[in-house]
Amino acid sequence: MVFPPEAPFRFLNLNVLLGMTGVSFDQIDNWHGVDPKDAFDLQFCLEGRNCGTTYKQYHSVKSELDYQPNVVQLRLGERLNFEGRWPAYQIRYSQPEANLQLSMDFDTWDGFHWWVYIPKIYCHYTSFGSCRIKWQWNDDEGTIESPALHDHGWGRNLLPFRLPLNVFRYEVLRLTGGGFAISLWTEAPGRLELKNTGLLRWDAHQYQPMEHYECQVLEWEYFANYAGQKCRVPRRWIGKQNSNAGEFTYEAERRTDPRSIMGDGFLYGFDYQGQWSGSPGRKIEGEGYVEQLGRYFH
Repeated sequence: MVFPPEAPFRFLNLNVLLGMTGVSFDQIDNWHGVDPKDAFDLQFCLEGRNCGTTYKQYHSVKSELDYQPNVVQLRLGERLNFEGRWPAYQIRYSQPEANLQLSMDFDTWDGFHWWVYIPKIYCHYTSFGSCRIKWQWNDDEGTIESPALHDHGWGRNLLPFRLPLNVFRYEVLRLTGGGFAISLWTEAPGRLELKNTGLLRWDAHQYQPMEHYECQVLEWEYFANYAGQKCRVPRRWIGKQNSNAGEFTYEAERRTDPRSIMGDGFLYGFDYQGQWSGSPGRKIEGEGYVEQLGRYFH
């Protein structure tokens, strides 16, 4: 979720992963339990305007997680409760060590959604909707209503093969008026392109599928990931999404520290300025965030 500019936060990202996330997202050295297949990986980041809070921890599916087969219902003690049925979901998240409480109600928009499928390897489905968040953080509290994304899917566990993806890069940009631009860039070892695609979702009704995404890095910086490995992270870059209807080109600059909660990768926020060349042409600027995974950036 990318918040509107008047909100006290930049973005929120909550990832719930059942089973070991695999080499493309993490490393077996970070799992200290008996069976990696029993892993429940909870990743959270709330990036404020002046500060942020994160959480990354493996829990046991068998001993710590309450869930119901064939329905959306997950409960991890008092920290997380996620339940609902299409098109509405309710999420309650608590981080006592940060004195943070969140209550989120997500209502899915009608119509088109975004689906990325790599046969036998990966499936990613994005639902667009509206989210009402009630929050309490230290001595502050409030309510925010904003467009948001709900991503769900599955990925094949490639961990035993020790064959990481070179690149997994997922960008979410908030457009003027509350819409989204999203893109996915994935490469296998040997720089083999798997899926480079995008979408412009102008609002709850209008959308433009984009055929290809490109990222040209203008400036790099170095940071240690969750495993302590030094990685290159873009500071400035140019993004391009192309389609027969036009091209969306933007220049972006990272505005937050990379949050190393994703094993072999990072979350970070950015500002951007861009141009849509289709009809009608328009200038677009705003904020966004990146999920950067994989070894290509080392």
